[in-house]
Amino acid sequence: MVDRVYLSPSERELVADILRQGLHQRRDQWRAARIGLARSLQIAEAPRAEDYKVLSQQPEGVELHSKQLTGEGNDEADDFTDVYRALLSVYAGRDLFQDEEEFHRLLQAHVRRGVHEITSQWRPSDDFADYLLREMLFEFGQTPASADDAAELGDRVVRILGQVGVGAKLIESRDGPRITRFTLELETLDDLDRLRRSLSKIGFALGWGENAVTSSLARGERRVFLSVPRPASSWRMVDWQDVRDILKSADAEDFRLPLCFGTDVLGDPLLFDLAEAPHLFIGGTTGSGKSMCLHALLLSLLEGPTPPELVLIDPKAVEFTPYTGNRHLRYKEPITTPESALTVLEDLVEEMNMRQERLRALDARNIDEANERNAEMRRVVVVIDELGDLFMTRREVEVPLIRLAQKARSTGIHLVLATQRPEAATFPGLLRSNIPSRVALTVQKAAESRIILDEGGAESLLMKGDMLIRFAGRSTERAHGCRVTSRDIQQGVAG
Repeated sequence: MVDRVYLSPSERELVADILRQGLHQRRDQWRAARIGLARSLQIAEAPRAEDYKVLSQQPEGVELHSKQLTGEGNDEADDFTDVYRALLSVYAGRDLFQDEEEFHRLLQAHVRRGVHEITSQWRPSDDFADYLLREMLFEFGQTPASADDAAELGDRVVRILGQVGVGAKLIESRDGPRITRFTLELETLDDLDRLRRSLSKIGFALGWGENAVTSSLARGERRVFLSVPRPASSWRMVDWQDVRDILKSADAEDFRLPLCFGTDVLGDPLLFDLAEAPHLFIGGTTGSGKSMCLHALLLSLLEGPTPPELVLIDPKAVEFTPYTGNRHLRYKEPITTPESALTVLEDLVEEMNMRQERLRALDARNIDEANERNAEMRRVVVVIDELGDLFMTRREVEVPLIRLAQKARSTGIHLVLATQRPEAATFPGLLRSNIPSRVALTVQKAAESRIILDEGGAESLLMKGDMLIRFAGRSTERAHGCRVTSRDIQQGVAG
């Protein structure tokens, strides 16, 4: 017999959003739970046990009976318990017909994760049926074959351009992991302005939202690039193992702290130097791929030619736990309490002051010149996940963070600050003015995109690691984050 599945009060609100704004119902919470289960089963990585622990009955929460969720106890035609058990057995790679406790644990974990995934990806202003069709049915290969065909998509694009009054000839198309980039030759110079004004109409005609289709100038007379998202069924997943070699390539030889988050829109690995950043701010909503982005950053630093000393601050005590014990961690484990975080940051300010005195004594302008004179100073990278939570519990951390952002570059101390809530309170003006390098994953509102990038666009990204990167000295680039598995992290930590 299946135990009852419980959801927390906050998850009850998420279910209510799905029912009220998506399914246009107010009852039958099990329907939303079943959709959540299906969504979670699409994700290759199993739900993390620490994130989705088995809940007991929750005051103001949701209580789902087995008869509601799996149909247990109904007539044979309406009892899908064995189907659910078989699905989870295949997913988990073990016989859950013989393990009632594990079946119940996984059932609850998948339902809870799926509800979170849906509400983080689907905007209530969007049609819920369209979301299900694009994000779920397409995932299982139910897209018509013609939708994946670049030639047909190219014909559609040219046809739509004609409808909005843009004369263009298709020269070439190239498929990236998620986006097809078309090279177009415009008939007249006036077509360029018409194209830019019509991008939202083109996106609408292709079934995407506003700002989903973008354009840029290409080399060649009257040529432009038009970047068009493809259905999720045709996306190509990029793994950490696919991009990690770029860290040891000739392109990275002159980089002191090479970073690779994933690929550009055409699938080529993107390389940045954190030492030139010199600090980095990362923002994105739940499910946008922020955690994967942070893991790719940490693995880049650990597997790069000269790993720095790492200080990891994790107020939720979840994301950085796998790095405990790594030899490059200054404190051998992540910092998890607000009080300890404040102490560590104040100590880093003192260390910055001491390093500056040493630079003056060596008549060196920065850490590189000092090390050429045998100073043997090591770079330090401070990574803070959920900066918003840290500010809420200990606002005093803002003072040492600002001082480090203003003065730590020359001494080789670098900040990486991440949050799910990019807003003025979590990224105040003095920090913003001293952290020029930013990564924006999908956010809910254009205002949040402007907080991160000083421009809109991140609200129209495709979730799952789709991002806009603006590094100091470089124009904003679109990128697709790579998938980092638990095994990748274990190998990086052990290395």
